[in-house]
Amino acid sequence: MAQLVSRLAMDWTVHKKRLYAAVLTNIRVAAGSPEMRIQKLWPNTDWTRIWKNLKEAPVSDNTRCTWYRVLHDVTPTNARLYRIKMTPSISCQRCTMDDRLEHRLTECGEGRNIWQYTKTRIALILRTIPSRIPDEWILRPQFNIWPTRLNNAVLWLIASVTFRLHQRTTLTLSDFMDFLLRARWKLLNHTRCRNLVGNYLTVIDYNK
Repeated sequence: MAQLVSRLAMDWTVHKKRLYAAVLTNIRVAAGSPEMRIQKLWPNTDWTRIWKNLKEAPVSDNTRCTWYRVLHDVTPTNARLYRIKMTPSISCQRCTMDDRLEHRLTECGEGRNIWQYTKTRIALILRTIPSRIPDEWILRPQFNIWPTRLNNAVLWLIASVTFRLHQRTTLTLSDFMDFLLRARWKLLNHTRCRNLVGNYLTVIDYNK
């Protein structure tokens, strides 16, 4: 008798869990899947791939968090602050261009040289030319390169450019190259991380 009661209780628990799951699924379907603000701004983008790349990029937590803010476009640029009425102008404080995220990362000051250098390194490991590396990769990295180690190496290089957001007014190309060498040394000191990128990051040793 005791076994029967125990079995009935167990069956009822399983039934309740299934009922709860069914109700929850119906509620979610009725409500629709909520989209993030950035997904609404760029609806024709493979965001599933982008979030997967962000998760799998073999970078430090600090760099990943910075790149996360870049991908969500929540970095406090003047263009963003102007939209929420927190600054009187969208102009960059260092030049006359609009202070947008792309401008900060790839155009302002040494940004152009740093991004061109990074595209050159990526082009080397992809065996192509820098002009074929899309500028949008830093904001929407929806690529899926084979093999996985190559994909990870490209992710590492692109994510590293966001380091510029920490020292925007002083970072030079030489500083950035030194940062890459230090970051790679830390990466390759861990066997698991070293296996994620293979030998692809030797491209930053070349000066061409």
